Amino acid sequence: MPALKAESSAPTRAALERLGTVAIQDGGRVMPLEGYARRLAAKVTGREKWGAGRGPAAYSGRTPMELLADAMFRGQALLHEPLVGIENRPFKEKVGLDPQRKFFSPVEIAACQGINAVLGEFATARQHDPQASPNKDQRMALDIRDAVERVAALASGEPLAIVPAGPDRPFLRAAAGAGRGDPGAASVSSAVAALGQAYTSGADINGAVDGVIAAVSASGEMEPRDARAVRLELFYDRHQPWRQTSLLYGLSIVLFGLSRLMLRRALVALAIVAALAGVAEHLLGIGLRVAILGRAPVSNTYEALLWMGLVGIGIGGVAQLMNRQAWYLFGGVAAAFVCGLFAGMMPLEDQTNSLPAVLRSNFWLIIHVLTIVASYGVLAVASVLGHVYLAKEVLLARRGGVFTAEAPKRSAPLIVQTYRTIQVGLFLLTAGTILGGVWAAESWGRFWGWDPKETWALISILVYLAVLHARHIRWLMDFGLAAAAVLGFVVIVWTFYGVNYVMASGLHSYGFGSGGEVWVGLWAAAELAFLSACRVRYVALKRRPRGGAVSPRGAAAV
Repeated sequence: MPALKAESSAPTRAALERLGTVAIQDGGRVMPLEGYARRLAAKVTGREKWGAGRGPAAYSGRTPMELLADAMFRGQALLHEPLVGIENRPFKEKVGLDPQRKFFSPVEIAACQGINAVLGEFATARQHDPQASPNKDQRMALDIRDAVERVAALASGEPLAIVPAGPDRPFLRAAAGAGRGDPGAASVSSAVAALGQAYTSGADINGAVDGVIAAVSASGEMEPRDARAVRLELFYDRHQPWRQTSLLYGLSIVLFGLSRLMLRRALVALAIVAALAGVAEHLLGIGLRVAILGRAPVSNTYEALLWMGLVGIGIGGVAQLMNRQAWYLFGGVAAAFVCGLFAGMMPLEDQTNSLPAVLRSNFWLIIHVLTIVASYGVLAVASVLGHVYLAKEVLLARRGGVFTAEAPKRSAPLIVQTYRTIQVGLFLLTAGTILGGVWAAESWGRFWGWDPKETWALISILVYLAVLHARHIRWLMDFGLAAAAVLGFVVIVWTFYGVNYVMASGLHSYGFGSGGEVWVGLWAAAELAFLSACRVRYVALKRRPRGGAVSPRGAAAV
């Protein structure tokens, strides 16, 4: 078996890029072969692409299509390459793998007794309870096993469903090995075999790639909707709308910040233009996903984050039009920016998965999921406004500010905006939770069952109800409401992320996942540090001598 090459020539990469436009049926949908390769790379290595000198040695500086070609045509060599990424150090220590290493070969993992023991524990649990959900270590072991099995299957010559068979019929499978493809796909299998010979010998593969594309085209045509989805997905992958969105929202935030220092009107106008351009990219990205996947973009954490960000900037823009002097737009842009950043950290497979069966009721998908995720977006805006107030009026306050004994009794405008935003968010959160109960009654035969997701949704509602009640009876003043808006969103993040990714138990298993604990933990620690600093500064401001100058800020009552 020829050794794996660390680099491929530019013509080879260009030829494989053309091969990536061929359609493949996998995971319940039709996608470009390039998209399939990207999912393979992410499943196996942890990322879809590694720069030169980084990542696994056999894949460093290479493209997903090169990894797929290696797996198909040099698979036996690939099985011995340290390729499968495992980041979690405690897990590696538990199963007996070197915690200092990041990548392991499929052969090493298959022989790892620790991983096999964890898988055996889950198999035993499933024997006693067929509905048992894997714990964190078991989910990780299952993901690793799936990655190894995927590479091993391709290395053994598993055929790929790349031959259209006609309307409403599954694609036929073709493979390089003799007799492995489906009847009717022989010409494509022969073309794939010729490509494999050219690829492993180091010859020019352009002609062989053209042969595969021609053989697929001659075997049958895709349905128009599938062909359109493949073209759109190719554009989606190469245009990268979410990268453009994050850059534009980030630019808008920077311009808003600079406008507080100089050229106020000009920079605010530029910030609004950047925000609108970000919204256009945001809408483009969501529109493409709807057209490609044929469903509303809210079936997993990745899509929910994108929808949450769009709702955040949408509510911020509408509220800003109603109150030109408010900070709503900035709050919406910041919420959308953070949502985009966290969405980008999601595994690629979670970004492109098919719709679980439990989510195939379009009515409830749109009504329940969109409503409750929209509430998260609105409450994210409230959290941003709370941050702005604490930074502006507490951390950066001058001596003689709004906390003197002579300060006006009315609320600061930012607090009014935070209060109103929480009201809207709580209304949506409550409505979404009730609609979820109606959906549960239809799907599971009961309205409420104290499932962890249901329980934490109720806790979130009670937290925000307590905040609004405490504000109404003046237990919480301006500082308290701003801090509560920040802390309340920590509860929302646990309901949204913690239940699915840390607890990972209950009937909402279609939302479960793994990873991101470090980033979310750092965010939570940063929030607590921020609030602690604000509290220290607030106490210091309250203790200053009486008679200081009174800030003119604050003229609106809640």
